[in-house]
Amino acid sequence: MKLIQKIRINFNFNKVTGEAFNTNLLSSLEGLAIFAKNKVKQTFKTQKDINGKKYAPSTYKYLAIKHDHNESKIKNNKIMTDTGELERSINYGIDEVNLASAVGTELGKYEQHLESKVSGVMRDDKPYKGYMGDYAKVPQRKFFFTSDEEAFEIMEEKIEAEINGFFKEFIRNLSTSMRKLGE
Repeated sequence: MKLIQKIRINFNFNKVTGEAFNTNLLSSLEGLAIFAKNKVKQTFKTQKDINGKKYAPSTYKYLAIKHDHNESKIKNNKIMTDTGELERSINYGIDEVNLASAVGTELGKYEQHLESKVSGVMRDDKPYKGYMGDYAKVPQRKFFFTSDEEAFEIMEEKIEAEINGFFKEFIRNLSTSMRKLGE
């Protein structure tokens, strides 16, 4: 006597492939992009860089020229929010064709703030990293991620959460017409 068993898997992948898969993945990518954008926007509100360090103060001379010697404006000065142009320009986009998301600004003139080419920028008797501006040394003000490693480190928990959410949705949509055991 022979016993022959055939094992057939009868999974329905329709809900987890094609457009459904892309939608699920794009949703996760959008979650990451929104998180990164909010992280960057937070730097303008808190006056702290992307790593949580307080921005180096501006010099009194710079503030006096900038605010036309108005003492109340000099005292209440907020760094990197003079016109609001940079903060408003930070946005994100989703590329549905390549399944990618990006966060950034089109305003390249602010990229120097992310650089640290010059050391020894002094503010309130403290040395800071910085760059050479048009008139003097300017302290670095990292309003954005400066490397992939830094971005990953800051966003690691959110990335994990989005991956877990993606797989939960993937498994939830995976179905079978096979009978469940225990019924």
